[in-house]
Parts: sequence; C-alpha cells; structure tokens
Amino acid sequence: MRALFFSTVLFSLGIIGLAQEAADLISQADTLFLEVQSTGYTPEAHSILQEKIRQVISLYEQALAVDENNIHVLTELAHAYYVLADVFVDETKEEIKLHVKGQEYAERALRADPDFVAIEKKDGFIAAVKAHDNVAALFWTYANWARKIDLGGWKSLIAAAFRGDDKKLYAIMERCLELDPGFEYGGPMRALAAYWAKHPFRKDFDKTKDLLEQAMNDYPQYLENKLFYVQYYFMPKKMWAEAKAMLEEIIAAEQGEGDVLLQNGFAKVEAVELLEEVEKKLG
Repeated sequence: MRALFFSTVLFSLGIIGLAQEAADLISQADTLFLEVQSTGYTPEAHSILQEKIRQVISLYEQALAVDENNIHVLTELAHAYYVLADVFVDETKEEIKLHVKGQEYAERALRADPDFVAIEKKDGFIAAVKAHDNVAALFWTYANWARKIDLGGWKSLIAAAFRGDDKKLYAIMERCLELDPGFEYGGPMRALAAYWAKHPFRKDFDKTKDLLEQAMNDYPQYLENKLFYVQYYFMPKKMWAEAKAMLEEIIAAEQGEGDVLLQNGFAKVEAVELLEEVEKKLG
C-alpha cells in the first residue's frame, strides 16, 4: 500500500511538473510574441525580429510537446507562422511551406474542440465552422490557407475554386465577421475584401471597397487597412492617382503604439515599394 501511495504521489507530481513547464514556456512565448508585435518593423530590424519570431515558435512548439491539444498554443503557432512567412520571408516556396504549417496548426486548434469534430463528421467542414466560436483559430486558418493559395498564382486560385476551397474560406470569414469583425483591427473585413478582389470567377470590387472603407473607418490606426485599399481596390481599378495619394498617406503616418507597430512598420515599407510601381504607371 505504501509503495502504491508513493507511486501515485510521484505520478501526480510529474503531471503538475509538466503542467508548470508548459505554463512557463507559454508565458515566455506570449511575452516575446507581444514584444515582436510591439516593435516597429524596419529593414534594419529585420534580422533581429526574425530571430525573435523563430524563438516564439520554438517556445510554443516546446510547450505543445508537453500539452499537445492546447488550443491557445495551437492558435498562436498558426499566428506566428503567418507573421514569419508574411513579414520575414521573401522566397515564395518557403512562404508557402510556412503557411501550410500555420494552416495545419490552426486546423488542429479547430479540431481540438470535440464539438467541431462531431459536427464536421456529421455535416461537414462548413457546418462545423458555422457553429464554432473561436475567432482566432478560424481567422488564422483562413489567413494561412488563403495566403498559401494566393502565393501559388492564378492557377492555384482556379484550382482552389474547383476544389471548393473558396466556399470553405468564405464560410470561415463570414463566421469571423459574425463573431468579431474587429479582430486584428478589422482582420475579417480585410480578408473578405481580398477574397472578393481575388476570386477567379466572382470578383466584386464594390464589396471590396465597402469592406475596406469600414475597416479604415473603424481602425484608422492600422495602416494595413489602407494598404489593402490600394492593393485590392485602387490598383485593380487602375486608379493610379488615388493609389499614389493613399500610399503617401501611409508613408507619412505615425507608426502608432502597442501591438500595431510591427505590421504598421511593415506596411510603410511595402507602401514605399508600391509607390515606385504606381509612379511608373502615372508616367
């Protein structure tokens, strides 16, 4: 009996120790991730910030090895892989590989919810999405999935439509809009605006315009909303003078404060590059 008692105690202490280890790793990762997001992106800071986001991913993955179904960790890994690919990697194949990884983690976060799994098994993925409440897991599933498709070019967009990926992506973003249109400073509005601008068979620039204007109105401090307006409305419509004016506005804007700093700094860098392209169109 005494041996059994001590074995039970040791087992319990082991579980507590693992839980504490995971909690410590998650806390370190959360703190470092917020630090990265709250640091203004510049080309000079690129390498340092890239190393930090890789450290974030390493910490979360160590935590996941201890607690494999932790929804917060899975979701933040999907988020971190998106940031690594979108901001810090220029080679297309490597970007796609990172977005594939991010999508896998985000879908694991969705399916860590037994209700999602049960509905998906019975009625399919879209039905499960429509009943799900974790806006972060949904959003980063969409973000990585859609970006992966977009990076593949027009053939990838057409193939995705024939597979029915567009219907699944639309369902995800419609659900995000229902749950929290302000997530990531208007992220669902930006994402759906890009969806309507890029769809190979059902473009709708009026919807793109309305969604982005709402995002800009609600979150004027987040410069990516304006950058998307240039990329997905002004440029496809060949409104070069308007594009130039808004890009100059982005470049001149305050960088902001808090967790917008990384993306605002990156938006400014992208705006400078786009401005050169737009000015060539203006002659």
